[in-house]
Amino acid sequence: MKHLFNLRFAAKELARNSKKCDKEEKAEKAKVKKAIQKGNMEVARIHAENAIRQKNQSVNYLRMSARVDAVAARVQTAVTMNQVTKSMAGVVKGMDVTLKSMNLEKISALMDKFEHQFETLDVQTAQMEDTMSSTTTLTTPQNQVESLMHELADEAGLDLNMELPQGQTGSLASTMASTEQDELSQRLSKLRDQVE
Repeated sequence: MKHLFNLRFAAKELARNSKKCDKEEKAEKAKVKKAIQKGNMEVARIHAENAIRQKNQSVNYLRMSARVDAVAARVQTAVTMNQVTKSMAGVVKGMDVTLKSMNLEKISALMDKFEHQFETLDVQTAQMEDTMSSTTTLTTPQNQVESLMHELADEAGLDLNMELPQGQTGSLASTMASTEQDELSQRLSKLRDQVE
């Protein structure tokens, strides 16, 4: 149980670090806008690189948090299975004694208790499967510094006529997003097949 607590604590800490990186990414994006407004492209590029690094770090923290949470769920299942196994062993010993005396009331009570244990196990197993199937790792799309700078410049209503190349077109971005969604759907389907 101590290890389970430590795993859950680590998952929450990683999730907090992910949120912190998200805040730092937003701050860096604001600095990019300010640098672009001032016409300082080199400083804008540095802040854009920092924003992308913070975003990637946030996703990595979130991915690790999901993995640690999945491990914690598996540990919880193992602990639960151990408890159920001990309960079943006690029931079986009780059944031996009862069967020797052949008291039908005691046999019926023990069978009811035995069925209740299995129902509890089924509910816990279903909960674990739901948790595992809903836990998926995220993938990070590859963002380019120039694309981010153009996006932020557009938000600020500015025009970048410097040495930066044009950003990605909407059709290319939507194609990349649909490809990424297809990959995620396939991974989720494989995970569901493994659980079943």
